[in-house]
Amino acid sequence: MLPRSEVETTDSTHPFHIDAPRREPCLVAATHAAEAVGVPVDVVIGSRRRDRRCTSARALGMYLAHVGLGLPMTRVAAGFGRHRSTVAHACRKIEERREVAGWDRWVAALEESVRGLAGAPMSGGAHV
Repeated sequence: MLPRSEVETTDSTHPFHIDAPRREPCLVAATHAAEAVGVPVDVVIGSRRRDRRCTSARALGMYLAHVGLGLPMTRVAAGFGRHRSTVAHACRKIEERREVAGWDRWVAALEESVRGLAGAPMSGGAHV
């Protein structure tokens, strides 16, 4: 669970100042990525730079939000407190790794399960 101060803020300059319904799908994707990688969700959605494992989980969360849930990159960027170009870079990195069969199957399974958790329609999953 994210610390209340990071999630619920009235400061419009804070990176997590976004309406709860708009933020929720990103939190679902971030939580799912964190659990899959084995890191706390606050390091996935948090604003601090972390080690490679945490940044990989964050990239996976952004990818799941964009590709798995079909959210526009701009909305994913707002939900993760990042710039749109960061989301684009993260999605490219995850997509590049999908060339490996085992990784591809794992990410595809995560996409399907995050759709189920978020109540999004299930599909074959369009890649970036």
